[in-house]
Amino acid sequence: MIIAPFDEGLEQRRILPYSPVYRDIFLLLQAYVESLLEGIELIHIGSTAIADLRGKPMLDVAAIATRTDLRAEQREFERLGFHRRDVWVDRDDKPYVCGSVVHEGRAYNVNIHICHRDDPVHKDSLAFMRILERRPDLRRRYEAAKDLAHAIDPANPEIYNREKEAIIKEIHACER
Repeated sequence: MIIAPFDEGLEQRRILPYSPVYRDIFLLLQAYVESLLEGIELIHIGSTAIADLRGKPMLDVAAIATRTDLRAEQREFERLGFHRRDVWVDRDDKPYVCGSVVHEGRAYNVNIHICHRDDPVHKDSLAFMRILERRPDLRRRYEAAKDLAHAIDPANPEIYNREKEAIIKEIHACER
């Protein structure tokens, strides 16, 4: 598998219907990474992991690490060809790497959030997905929030995510 640089183009930021190709790409990525990095388990999270949910054609992945030093894990991902971006989510307690992979002639961005099992990245992502999987009404409302956020600024991921915060909090509240 060849990991190319993250594609910052607006084509990668369009909101698209769910496609089963996302699962195929994740399984290829999972096999590649888990065969080369000891103690890493990849879990497909985010919109592309939920059937019947529109989203950007980029895969979000939680990389569950057994090693204490998450920055050391980040360096291992960089050794595979992933890279860092100057984004707000890259913190010592939640390192981040990204890249792009080509599948059937099309590039797909990949965001990898490196964490430990049962930390908030892991637990909250899984809980969010479980709620959306069983609540089509919330999937539609989340899509509407994404559409609005995309209309405000399709290029800036911080603005896009900030505009979705209210519905994300509402969805998480359904867990309680």
